[in-house]
Amino acid sequence: MTRRILGLVLATAMFSACETEQPAIGCPVQSLVWSATYRPLEASSCPLKAGEQLGILKFSTPSGDEQLSIKPETLVALDERDPARVAYSLGALAKESDSEGFCSASDLDVAEKHAPAVAEQGLPSKDIVYRWSGVRILATPQAPGTQMVAELEYTEDGCTAKYEVWGMWPGDIDCADEDGAPSNALCAAAGTINPDFATVCDPSQLRCVPARRPPSLK
Repeated sequence: MTRRILGLVLATAMFSACETEQPAIGCPVQSLVWSATYRPLEASSCPLKAGEQLGILKFSTPSGDEQLSIKPETLVALDERDPARVAYSLGALAKESDSEGFCSASDLDVAEKHAPAVAEQGLPSKDIVYRWSGVRILATPQAPGTQMVAELEYTEDGCTAKYEVWGMWPGDIDCADEDGAPSNALCAAAGTINPDFATVCDPSQLRCVPARRPPSLK
């Protein structure tokens, strides 16, 4: 009888462990449009970088490796004036998350545009360079590839500043109220944003972004 009871207890414990243990989800990345806010990492005389949308995609190579691309709207806007250079950075993406639930992307290419002036349109020349590092995509059942944190060395017209980047998907949620002012309430009420996310309205772009360093959860 004692053996039967012990066996039942062990079986119940094993079943409970299987029921509560979360399976690994790999490194999902939601595509395509993310919103990002830029937080200065150090004092700088450069103009503050405004938040923007990022085009983020995950690719699988024929060899089975994973890659991540980041395409900022600032560079996309210069495509016509500098079509020879691509507007995105591409790097290797891990296949499994780390102990904190993040999937790292490494060795991302430098992305840059060097656009000539267009006098008839009143457009000055523009030189923009993005150098990404420490890119980490949150990959948990609660946030499967929908938040990111990274570091960015951003150069505009010869002035370089460093930022920590907080990003989230979806990145197309407008949070301007009827008067055109930023409204955190609109982010909180947006039905397409994960209700577990802690968000705010970025005043520089009037889009919803993470309220704190990811994981930005309530």
